[in-house]
Amino acid sequence: VGPRTRPKDSSSSPIIMSIPEEDEIKNEGETAEIVVLDENGEPMSKNALKKKMKAEKAAQAKAEKEAAKKAAPTRAASSNTGGEEEEETIDPSKYKENREAAIEQLGKDGIDPYPHKFHVDHRIPEFCEIFESLAEGERRDDTQVSIAGRIQSVRGQGKLYFYDLRGDGAKVQVMSDLKTYASEEAFYEIHRIIKRGDIIGVIGHPGRSKKGELSIFPTSIQLLSPCLHMLPHAKGNNAG
Repeated sequence: VGPRTRPKDSSSSPIIMSIPEEDEIKNEGETAEIVVLDENGEPMSKNALKKKMKAEKAAQAKAEKEAAKKAAPTRAASSNTGGEEEEETIDPSKYKENREAAIEQLGKDGIDPYPHKFHVDHRIPEFCEIFESLAEGERRDDTQVSIAGRIQSVRGQGKLYFYDLRGDGAKVQVMSDLKTYASEEAFYEIHRIIKRGDIIGVIGHPGRSKKGELSIFPTSIQLLSPCLHMLPHAKGNNAG
């Protein structure tokens, strides 16, 4: 049985599938053959059809993979920024309950939330004194140091996170960007875990932001002691 005639159309017509009418099937047990036409109106061979279907399937899989890849950083970033704001609006007892559950899950995932050791090169006041002379926008990528302190505030957007880190009465900014960090997976994982009030260890390069803030640009951040309680927000420069 020949294929039906394709209707005329000035635009590019889609592939047409031609199926014989019931009265055209001579034998009751005969299977109706589906004929697929190419863009020129000619029946496609089985091999050509298989190749076309395979190519379409591969293109769809690639598109889905790219979409998932683009969505992952957004989900990971929002899990800390939006989640941080949302968590601190709930009841303090509920906050503590959620935090305890999260810390327990870290242990199950093989992450020690209370590591025994973290080497510190400088206390925060020493860090501030040593690198005070750095100019705005200057960054010493040839120098790597380690410091530790408590997170006073958290600000995050996309691939860039800011933390005010305090210790021994001094403060330094942690300016964490994806390009400097050890890996993309580790970057989003640590920023999902750490919260305001946590004590963290930071390994990275000293520098100043373009706004003149003395900072450390981390290649690695480690949770040293999580804070289970919701802390009051500091006012002015009186946090410690």
